[in-house]
Formats: sequence, structure tokens, C-alpha cells
Amino acid sequence: MSQTNINKITLKICKADASLQASAGELILMRGDEGSGKTSWLKCIAGLSKPAIGITLKAQGDARMLFDQQPPIWLGQNVGEELCFGLKVRPVRETLDVWLNQWGLAELDLSTELKSLNRLQSIRLSIAAMALAEPKLILIDAQTDTLSSEAAAQLAHELAVWTKNRQVTVVVASNRWHDWQSVATQTWQISSTEDLPQQGIINT
Repeated sequence: MSQTNINKITLKICKADASLQASAGELILMRGDEGSGKTSWLKCIAGLSKPAIGITLKAQGDARMLFDQQPPIWLGQNVGEELCFGLKVRPVRETLDVWLNQWGLAELDLSTELKSLNRLQSIRLSIAAMALAEPKLILIDAQTDTLSSEAAAQLAHELAVWTKNRQVTVVVASNRWHDWQSVATQTWQISSTEDLPQQGIINT
């Protein structure tokens, strides 16, 4: 964890005398075998379920979670509606076009129907919509596991850069962890939902 972010802790998990914490600008990779509880941990962080007895979890600010769901569960009918869902004020078209371009979706029009998107476009649009809402914490569940290695690595790199620039905390759970290892600031190894994750090597 960067010393400059020591007072910007957005996520802390504690049990007895052990603890884990993440700060603004960090991208945390959750690793673990299938069925080890990665998705359950994300749901706890998002406030959708309670952690196991004896575990305390504190998350600062609002959170957005992107579930591993294919086909995706959409909230709108077209690209523009999906980008703006839940926003109090709809940004002007030029602003939305900038966000689409930033997340590699310049070829899409706001009126494009969501059912026409491929897997990569769907993931990018969901991330763009979460980013536009400006949460403090973004949780991503196994979204790149079915992409090509090249597409996954590119998306991981773009998200890592955005995370640092916008000082957001991102937690990614992935079975294909090597897609994210090079951009993660911390690695948390998951073995079960009953015990704290084990902290791995922090990239410098």
C-alpha cells in the first residue's frame, strides 16, 4: 500500500489480531480455487451479505459490483440508458460519448441495443457505467475469465490506470488470476469465507 494513501483507507477487514486493508487508488486481486468463496467475499464487501462470525468489515463510501453473469442482466434497453441508469442527472450526449471512447466503445451509438453487444463490449459498458457513477469502491467478479488473454490484459491495464488516476479502490475476483497479477497492488488469497484472505506479494 502506498504511503501517500495511508490516510485514504477505503476497505478494512479484521479478525482477532489480523487485518487487511486497501486504500484509494489500489487494485486488489482476489485469488482462490473455484468454490473457495471469492464471490461471497465480494458480496460481503458490497454489503449484500454479512461476513462470518468474528470478522469485521468496514467499507468507506458507496460500492458498485459487477457480477459474473452471461448473458448480462441489463438495467436499460440501449447503451445510453445503461450508462445513465441510477444517475440523478443525465449527462449531455458529448459527455457520454467521451466515456464510451475512454472505455474502448467509440464504435457504439447511445441508441445501440444492448442485446447486440458481444462479451467484451458488455463488460466494458458495465465498467463505464460504474465509473460514470463515481463510486469509491468497485467490485468485479470473474469478468475476464472468458475473454482472450490479450483482451483481458488490455482491459486490466486500462482499469488499473483509471483506478490510480481517479483514486478509486477496485477489488477483482478472478479464476484466471494471471490476467490481473501484473497490475494488482495487492493479492488476497481466498481459502474460505470463514477466514481472512492471506495477503500475497505487493507489486512495486
